[in-house]
Amino acid sequence: MSQNSPSEFLQLWPVTMMVSCLDNHESVNQELISLFRAYQKDHEKDRGEKDRDATAKSTFISADNFSSELKNPAIATLTKFIMDGVYAVSMKLNQRDWSDHKLQALNVDITGMWFQISNDFSFHETHVHGNCSWSGVYYVQAGNASAHSKDTLPNGMLNGVTRFFGPEMEYSAGGHGDWGNYYLHNNGFTSYPKDGTLLIFPSHIKHTAFPYNGEKDRIIVSFNAQVNAESAVSYRYSHIADSS
Repeated sequence: MSQNSPSEFLQLWPVTMMVSCLDNHESVNQELISLFRAYQKDHEKDRGEKDRDATAKSTFISADNFSSELKNPAIATLTKFIMDGVYAVSMKLNQRDWSDHKLQALNVDITGMWFQISNDFSFHETHVHGNCSWSGVYYVQAGNASAHSKDTLPNGMLNGVTRFFGPEMEYSAGGHGDWGNYYLHNNGFTSYPKDGTLLIFPSHIKHTAFPYNGEKDRIIVSFNAQVNAESAVSYRYSHIADSS
């Protein structure tokens, strides 16, 4: 009786993220908080009541180029940490292609960076980021955000976490489900805020910030980034590249 050859299982198109912690983040974060509070005070007095939205009293969001107004070593340290992280995750995924195309002088360009101070159950609806390949969140002050799944608000909801949704969500919602494709149900990832932690994720991945409420404000820095070289990416729609 002949034996069948061993089967090969292919796991294709994974979603890659990167998590890292900033060295000496305690001192850096304290400096950032002082800078952000001063920036908030200077800019809030210029906001009229007609410009306020429903969460304005509990949330402050800076301009996406605030760092150009704040020349400070703490900002420079965080910016370099972000750029190094984006380069590291990009190189891990693209190193072979970069080598094949003989790319040199690759640059990480921060196309936007902003901070947000939130409380009183403010939140951010599900969204994606455009005009960039990578985005991220740096937790300056987690406050009373949930540190694990058992740490919840009185109504049982996680407090101030960031939830990411994998591409499978598009097909599991309202689609056919049986035990053969049950793995598609595992389409969410929860990032629990922790001071000094940077999470970098592909910009096209849907995500949402849960409502936050606590004695301390939740303070984060978000960013968008591109990785560019002397030559631009050329899309080849006429064929599908062989990945072998």
